[in-house]
Amino acid sequence: MLQYELKKIFLKPVNKIILLLLLVATVAGSFLAIRDVKYYRKNQPPLSGTSAAKYLREEQNKWKGPVTEDVIKHIIKEKKKINSSNEPEDAKFAMSQGFHDITSLISVAFSEPGEYDYYLCDSISPEKASKLYERRISRLKKEITKIEEGLEGSFSKSEKEFLLNQYNNFKTPLYYEYAEGWKALLDSQYLPTLMIITIVIIAFFVSGIFSDEFRTKADSIFFSSMLGRNKAILVKIKAGFLTVTVIYWLTMLLFSAIILGMLGIGGAGCMVQINFSNWACMYNITYLQDWILSMFGGYVGNLFILTLSMLVSAKSRSSVIAITIPFFLSCVPMFLGRVPALKNIVTLFPDMLLRINKFLGDFIFFEIGGKAFGIFTILIPAYLLLFFITLPILYYSYKKQ
Repeated sequence: MLQYELKKIFLKPVNKIILLLLLVATVAGSFLAIRDVKYYRKNQPPLSGTSAAKYLREEQNKWKGPVTEDVIKHIIKEKKKINSSNEPEDAKFAMSQGFHDITSLISVAFSEPGEYDYYLCDSISPEKASKLYERRISRLKKEITKIEEGLEGSFSKSEKEFLLNQYNNFKTPLYYEYAEGWKALLDSQYLPTLMIITIVIIAFFVSGIFSDEFRTKADSIFFSSMLGRNKAILVKIKAGFLTVTVIYWLTMLLFSAIILGMLGIGGAGCMVQINFSNWACMYNITYLQDWILSMFGGYVGNLFILTLSMLVSAKSRSSVIAITIPFFLSCVPMFLGRVPALKNIVTLFPDMLLRINKFLGDFIFFEIGGKAFGIFTILIPAYLLLFFITLPILYYSYKKQ
């Protein structure tokens, strides 16, 4: 029976076309992410993609190792030496690519809260720059004070304690090496975009599982059969679960494999804070852990949203209405979040699980019993629990048709 349900899903001509479109989107997205990797050369056009990755690996791995105070001082001195040369600006940038990530960290760390001075690293002293890690904590305290003085969006006592505890538990010095593959995969917009495309496309596959019998007028035969109201319904649920699981993981693994296969897996053990856009991140995780968190979180989001879509399909007897559920829950909250009154509520929507990598640097909390937690440590188990709650509701709703 399971094989029959899966054939009904995957042998539909329209679903074959949609699956092909998903494959094209996955491959295209991975190559766009790879293309964004750049290596700049003196007096020559920049390289991109795998060609750029080869040279970047050589340059960045010259500085491979712990970013200690002595290393930071050395980098600042090297940066000043390059700036004092008579080379044009593009050539100076090319000469500093090997430690550009570190100078970007210094610039963002010593800029005022809410600001970023790209050129700050050019004027800072080696001694001051060497206090990079102490500055991370003092900057947080300064940001908390600045926000509280403005009142709007101020932190609660538990949130301040949680943030300071996370920052104090951050292990220093940072370890640095070439990690462009992980950055291209996790620090760009392509992954969350692909997740949204994937969940909307999977909706076309699962939306008809519980409504097709009504569409073809075969519901009376289905429910009057010996196993129609028990085992047959369970088989439909299994078919939906397998469809979501297989398509999601094949898509995400293919996307990851292409990018990491072409750019390299080096840097998996680097902390996400090594990228200046994640410098304020309150989650003390590596790029590999970021990948696991983003992928599993996205999977949980898919399971809940698409199971809810199947429930709507079973109740409404319409695949068209069911398809709108994933689109609404994955796309609409992004726009609702721009409304100040809805900003906090929207952070609890399941679409957050599809964009974990883009919100790591944001201070988004959830409080339980006066204790603050990072939003994703709550959302993932919460929606996993909701998924398991939705399954029996789906079963009994369809059984009573």
